[in-house]
Amino acid sequence: MAEPPDEARRSLFITNTRIGDAVLTTGLLEVLHAEAPDNRWTVVAGPVAAPLFAEAPFVERVIPLNKVRFSLHWAMLWWRLVGTRWATVVDLRGSAISRILPAERRFIRQSIRSDRRHKVVQAAAVIGRDSLPPEPRLHVSQGTRDAMAPRLPPNRLLALSPSANRIGKTWPLDRYVELIDRLTAPGAALAGWSVAVLGGAEDRPAAQQLVQALPGRAVLDFTGEPLIPTVALLERADLFVGNDSGLMHMAAAVGCPVVALFGPTDERLYGPWTQQRRVVRAVAEEVTFGPTSRTVSETHSQMLGVTVDQAFDGVTDLAASLPDRGLRPI
Repeated sequence: MAEPPDEARRSLFITNTRIGDAVLTTGLLEVLHAEAPDNRWTVVAGPVAAPLFAEAPFVERVIPLNKVRFSLHWAMLWWRLVGTRWATVVDLRGSAISRILPAERRFIRQSIRSDRRHKVVQAAAVIGRDSLPPEPRLHVSQGTRDAMAPRLPPNRLLALSPSANRIGKTWPLDRYVELIDRLTAPGAALAGWSVAVLGGAEDRPAAQQLVQALPGRAVLDFTGEPLIPTVALLERADLFVGNDSGLMHMAAAVGCPVVALFGPTDERLYGPWTQQRRVVRAVAEEVTFGPTSRTVSETHSQMLGVTVDQAFDGVTDLAASLPDRGLRPI
């Protein structure tokens, strides 16, 4: 984050708690920066998503919003922000504090539970850009890219994310093993590719199972990696395969082609925002479509309707459509 002069105009962007939801709002920040490139932005996000904004060159400060009992985190946040006269306030959480902060203009999200448009379009509507919603975009510094480069293989790279924030959205691990085995077998569509397994530190046991189940294949464990180095890896990856998750949205936001596996969630709302995508849906599962995730199980997978054949066809079809442009540079 660059240090601005004291007289710089400052603006405020309050975004979501979860990684995927926050990623889907990043296009708004790009548009607003382009309109007023001298503005320096303060970004407020959930503590898990906050690092995603740390290397954007026009972001002055990132404030992780840690929840406190009785919603006192909002009062604490107001106390930190009220001393600044903001040029623009954008609040995608629709909080009360944004209505009483000193600001020249404000864009505050209203309750839109009945809105069935994609989350990118819903976010763009807050600033009146839903007719041409801006694409999500993530920033990573060249220093982070340079630090990641020696750790990545020289051949083509498949980024794999077998995790999700709820068990209901998680495809069984044994099916991922079979999928990667078939895709990277000699003569197969991704023969000779390396596979980078992504996820949080809690996903390391699953990554190790993948490594051990595929001896002789170049399966690399990148679970537990901080978010911004993971962004650099996804910039370098040639293809991403995974569940409906924050990592899936991160991949789309850096231009990595995406194969997304969906079960209990609605891809019309949460699908990867990119033209280079294939969505594989568990058509046999009973799904309640709509703007809520309350139907997602916390105890069992609702992805059993996605077969390995479906996922294999989705990956090979997308891979065949990509231009043969060699390795993506880092």
